[in-house]
Amino acid sequence: MKKYIIILFSIFTILSCNDDFLERPPFDTLTNDNFWQSETHLVSAANALYTAMNGKDLLNMVESMGEMAPWSITTAYRTIGGGNYSTDISQINNIWIRAYYNIGRCNYFLNNYKRAVSVSESIRERYAAEAYFFRAYDYWVLTSLFGDVPYITKELNVNSPDVYRGRDERAVIIDSITADLEKTYQNLPAFIAPASAQFGRISQGAALTLLSRIYLYNEQWDKAASAAKRAMGLGYELYSTGNPANDYRNLFNFTGRASRISTNKETILAYVFNFDLGDDAQTSHNLSRELWVPNDYSRFAPTKRMIETWLTIDGNIWNPATVNTYEEVFENRDPRMKQSILPPNTPWEGRKDGNPNNTNPSMFTYPKFSNDKDGCMTYSGYYLYKYVEPTKVGQVSQDDNDIIFFRYAEVLLNYVEARERAGAVTQPTLDSTINLLRDRVGMVHLTLSNIPAGSDLRTEIRRERTVELFFEGHRYFDLIRWREADVLGKDLLGVNRRWLDPNKLPDGILKTLKWKNEGGEQYLIIESGRTFNPAKHYLLSLPFTQMQRNPNLRPNNPGWD
Repeated sequence: MKKYIIILFSIFTILSCNDDFLERPPFDTLTNDNFWQSETHLVSAANALYTAMNGKDLLNMVESMGEMAPWSITTAYRTIGGGNYSTDISQINNIWIRAYYNIGRCNYFLNNYKRAVSVSESIRERYAAEAYFFRAYDYWVLTSLFGDVPYITKELNVNSPDVYRGRDERAVIIDSITADLEKTYQNLPAFIAPASAQFGRISQGAALTLLSRIYLYNEQWDKAASAAKRAMGLGYELYSTGNPANDYRNLFNFTGRASRISTNKETILAYVFNFDLGDDAQTSHNLSRELWVPNDYSRFAPTKRMIETWLTIDGNIWNPATVNTYEEVFENRDPRMKQSILPPNTPWEGRKDGNPNNTNPSMFTYPKFSNDKDGCMTYSGYYLYKYVEPTKVGQVSQDDNDIIFFRYAEVLLNYVEARERAGAVTQPTLDSTINLLRDRVGMVHLTLSNIPAGSDLRTEIRRERTVELFFEGHRYFDLIRWREADVLGKDLLGVNRRWLDPNKLPDGILKTLKWKNEGGEQYLIIESGRTFNPAKHYLLSLPFTQMQRNPNLRPNNPGWD
């Protein structure tokens, strides 16, 4: 998959033409009757399942619904995270439709793949395991967001009773999809080498990572640890070249992307793009440019809450009161901060920054708060550095950097969190998980005898997950499962006004911005008026359109009727 699977979107439409009046299929036309004949047919059908991996859309949805780096201008997903939406919002319906569309493809595959009798059983079962993986993935998304949902495992037609199926209990669905994965994951390759032709396909590592995630999200601690532990023995390792100042950041740009770099054994599953293919086959996204738009605003806005999450370099909780300048915010912090958020005096491709004294447009020195279309503006005072491939910022929708879905760091974090929740964390547990992540960047170890003052072990494990997996599509899901999502109802804030030097900004610019007093300090307001009702917002509303079509879905989730 080095050159990316070209998804055959039309295949299921073609194969659905199974009219009864045709006594026999024409042999020169692809139909459901003559399709399942060869390995090529099987692979083509399996390739179509990869639409479940929604590329950069994962970040657009999950990060915007979270509070650490949402889309900077209000969008529907940010509105959902802020609690101010109604049951008929189209994005909720789109999540539902997309998931069940993908599930339908999986069901079609699983109900037909054994017809490829000329293909060896091991090959057939490998691709069937991919289908079980994707079906489990979409049901994990649905149950995490909506709770109880219809559990459909058969092909549907207009006469199928499951068309109007009611909702099945989340716990029953979780038991079923995890049983499927446990039964089938060993039919997959254990490890798919980076930069190989197969990279991007599902491996045992991907299936076990998903298993550990599902178990973790559903509070099955021992099973989550077991799945993670099995993944830890498959040959994956953290990406490191011995360059602690850059290795973490380079994992997310062309320097370390696993689809091209054979030494990156951390990325377990990525959505692989390739803009160098022909016009009809090239694939790309626009993330790098969106983060540093040279003639507009940065699309994602790192917030005050995220800035305050990174510890100091010596492992203590950072105190904003000790900082007096914008530059000092980045000093003596967890090294992952400077590799995630753009620090001053760093080369960039965003053209003019906010400092009128800066004559070098290729060097970032200060945030830009006015959108004059000459340089990249920020609505929070901060810019993302993680996931930026500088060579692609100047081009529109030509970014073919990998979008990572699963990586080994998550496996380690799933394992240590599950062990902590089971009351079984020891210092060797921390040393084989969190402290490996810290070693990569040269960060002080976390020890059981030296938890940061004012904190506790569970908080620090969750902090480590937040920091390490920042801007990778985890945050909203983590807040929901931790029952810590009340923070979504708070104002989204940015930089502290006291840290900004008026001499490095256009005259009077700070007076044109909106500020909120918090703890005696003024912070830039990104969004106010958000809300979170614990009795209502831990589950999304079912889509109004779907409840109209299928009244058996009712009642809606608590608080939404």
